[in-house]
Amino acid sequence: MSIQRLEILNKVVQLQNITKAATELNLSQSGISYAIKNLEEELDVKLLVRNRSGVKLTKEGESIYRHSLLVTNAYDNLLQEAAALKGVEKGTIHVGTFASVTTNWIPEIITVFKEEFPGITIKIYEGDDYLSLESAVLSGELDCCFSIVSDKSQLDYVPLQKDKLYCIVSNDNPLCKQEVMEISQIENYPLIKPKAGWDSEISNFFSSHNLNPVIAYEVSDDQSILALVQANLGINIRPGLVLKNRTSNITALDLEEDAYRMIALATGSHVSHATEKFISIVTELFQEV
Repeated sequence: MSIQRLEILNKVVQLQNITKAATELNLSQSGISYAIKNLEEELDVKLLVRNRSGVKLTKEGESIYRHSLLVTNAYDNLLQEAAALKGVEKGTIHVGTFASVTTNWIPEIITVFKEEFPGITIKIYEGDDYLSLESAVLSGELDCCFSIVSDKSQLDYVPLQKDKLYCIVSNDNPLCKQEVMEISQIENYPLIKPKAGWDSEISNFFSSHNLNPVIAYEVSDDQSILALVQANLGINIRPGLVLKNRTSNITALDLEEDAYRMIALATGSHVSHATEKFISIVTELFQEV
């Protein structure tokens, strides 16, 4: 069985599109289709079906895909270890991240990493939410991801920073003249809330203080939240890392009781040689706890 066919299957599944997979792998569409067809014949299993948006796994294909990830990851790890034994650092790391980390940390991480390990490639993926990022690590699609520490996770965490939460308001809001936002005040103002999946630290804060704020808008993008706050359409609880790029028309108020989210790198039970190097660079640059 060809490792390349398994790698092609993995890429098609992850992109859910044969054309996009062909472009990324620098192969023809017919070459991709031929490889999948041969793999299906070799396994005697139908792996993919077409739909309006592209392709998706069959029920049998879902099981094969899980094993395919294990095989290709093991093969990559073998190559990395063999290279390391010869004193050569090479490989590919698939890293999951979210917007504020991508904006504020990733450029420096990649720059420093490339200088020290030019033979290792970093591929960055922004997830739909914290859960999808961690699920991708568990399945083997990602080697590690930036996430928020949760006691419900099955992953191992490397804690990096306590990211303080602030209440942000428009400079057109009378609240901007305060230095501290009292907990009891929060329910008196319309709230702009991150969509489910990105709101764990906010939900935990509300739950711990028995707050039930009035939700004015629910959006997923950090910049959209800041724009709505700037227009004085509501207030929001935001982590400090997000606010590094805020506009001048927004005021960040300390909360009456300090609250934080813990940013961490999440990994599975097995960490490849290249991923270990990535973790070492990240902790050197950004670990404060």
